[in-house]
Amino acid sequence: MTGRNTALDRSAKGTVRRAARAARRAAVLLLLAACSLLRLWLAVLALAVAVGTGWALVAALALLLAGLFWPLRLAVFFGALELWHWPLPAALVIAAPRLVLMLPGLVSTYLASKRHPRPRWKSYRPA
Repeated sequence: MTGRNTALDRSAKGTVRRAARAARRAAVLLLLAACSLLRLWLAVLALAVAVGTGWALVAALALLLAGLFWPLRLAVFFGALELWHWPLPAALVIAAPRLVLMLPGLVSTYLASKRHPRPRWKSYRPA
């Protein structure tokens, strides 16, 4: 029965494809978790320069539990800039990765507002 595509073979191929898809999703999730841990570690390093290691851990944990992420982003930015001596664009990308996705939309919105400005007069409403 070689060379025939039986229902069992198709089922096995589907199972293998689903397992491969799940493995890819798990790998992406692990990569995102690793990036988040790297950013947290860099924030703690930057805070440790300012207030010491113990207080940096306490401050990072308190900021995480309080849900205040902008101080940690600032710490990541200055840590990448001052401790790792990264250039400004790379430090911005590691501190705020969504900025890379938002920037084209912001630029196009700005250019569209310059190309098609709003009228300076008030709208006319007939009586």
